[in-house]
Amino acid sequence: MPQLWGIMNATPDSFYDGNPDSSLDTLLARASTHVQNGADALDIGGESTRPGAFPVTEQEEQTRVLPLIKALHPRYPRLPLSLDTRHVSVAAAGLANGVSVINDVSGQPSKELFLLIKKHNAQLVLMHSRGTPQTMQAQTDYTDLLSEVKDFLAQKISQAQADGLAKEQLIIDVGFGFAKTREQNYELLKNLSLFKNLGVRLLVALSRKSFLSQGGDSPQDRLPQTLAAHLMALQQGADILRVHDVKETRQLLTFYKEAQK
Repeated sequence: MPQLWGIMNATPDSFYDGNPDSSLDTLLARASTHVQNGADALDIGGESTRPGAFPVTEQEEQTRVLPLIKALHPRYPRLPLSLDTRHVSVAAAGLANGVSVINDVSGQPSKELFLLIKKHNAQLVLMHSRGTPQTMQAQTDYTDLLSEVKDFLAQKISQAQADGLAKEQLIIDVGFGFAKTREQNYELLKNLSLFKNLGVRLLVALSRKSFLSQGGDSPQDRLPQTLAAHLMALQQGADILRVHDVKETRQLLTFYKEAQK
């Protein structure tokens, strides 16, 4: 059964659910709702990586995420916590406080990060991306999108293994919305099954992204398209869905499982 990871943005400027007034109590209430609605894990982020977003300091990122991690881990000791970060120092702080997965969206995981994951016997998400949130949408030229993304991920898997990580510790993400045009995102969505023979779990992060827009709608209006895209991903073997809408996606998964009998 595919897993659902509930998104927890401890940021003021995320494209969908960023909130300048998010207190720890507000975030804990959101986590509780995700858990009640069937989340298998929570993915916590302290820096928006939407196109055009400005970076925050590593100290600011830690200030945003560590109180939440420290509150969630004892409250839900068996619930995996993933930390969405591009910074090794933030990853180290998270792993020391109960995080078991690092979701690295940089596209450039370092040897230092691989060794940190090995030290903590943790898991690592390897995502395809180019550039930074400020530059990535200008880096969408590909000769063969599918082959280039697949080769990139295969190389990162090999590098991680060379530094002592087992395939069971690795997860891949094709990076929807990161250095891809609308048409390129659709091409990836229609061909996700091509990435299954890399031999690691496949995470899909589609939730309410701009390429799902219909007629210039806002992220708040994109739940129907998100669910349709998730169904397409499930049909091609997605192992993990990273979502804002846990309740509705859990209903989709329940239906999908029943329909496969």
